[in-house]
Amino acid sequence: MLGLSVPFEAAVNSTRRYQGITGSLLAGGTLLGWLIGRRYGAKAHIRCQLGLSGALIGQQSLVALALRRHDSGSRSAEPHALTVVDAFTLSRAGSAGLIGALTITGVRDRQGLAGWMAWIALIYGAIVSDWLDGPLARHFGTSDVGAIFDIEADSWLTLSSSVAANTSGGLPRYVIAPPLLRYLRLGALRSRIPYRQLVSGDPLWTRHIGMAQMMLFIASLAPFAGRATQSLVRISAPVVVLAQLGSLAFVTWSKLIDDGDRRGS
Repeated sequence: MLGLSVPFEAAVNSTRRYQGITGSLLAGGTLLGWLIGRRYGAKAHIRCQLGLSGALIGQQSLVALALRRHDSGSRSAEPHALTVVDAFTLSRAGSAGLIGALTITGVRDRQGLAGWMAWIALIYGAIVSDWLDGPLARHFGTSDVGAIFDIEADSWLTLSSSVAANTSGGLPRYVIAPPLLRYLRLGALRSRIPYRQLVSGDPLWTRHIGMAQMMLFIASLAPFAGRATQSLVRISAPVVVLAQLGSLAFVTWSKLIDDGDRRGS
């Protein structure tokens, strides 16, 4: 009986942590939707609430699926319990959901509540949460499934902020292309190249280009940005997008070459 109780208690603990994080995200989303409703009316409230709740429910459903797959393929009898590192990572994905929800409200108020809310969410997701992830992971440890959450949270944040930068930040529509192509590339190559190989092992300089892309979105969405800043980001946009597309092409070509060499050996 004692041998059975340890995995059972671990499973209960894992479930409680998952439910606690999910409930916290949904409660926070409800509060933010209410604030949008007070400022911009019922229509904006409903759109924001449905968009954010849908994004969070979808996100946490995928998290549950990833946890089940991880546990079924793990040699350990105990299920993976979400850690404080995972909580920060999932809150970063939640900030991406908020940015997306604010976009679908149709409110274009960069200097008002919606603009500040989106910009703070972006700063939190791209800088604060991302910066805290590293020290927390080194202190508490991480896992393969936690690394997946981190990668996908970053990608989701990049895509949602690119759409917001176009609709509210004045950037051209083509800034959405690199984040969108990342998902199309993943879907096209997933059957040939393992997921972990597709999303890891890229050269350091590709990360620097990704940082430049995120800084472009942050600057374009800043509520206090003046004409000079807006002009600068519009001039920089094609350069950053071309660099990001070039890096995507390079890493894709490199991984296809490595895959061909591995199959031929």
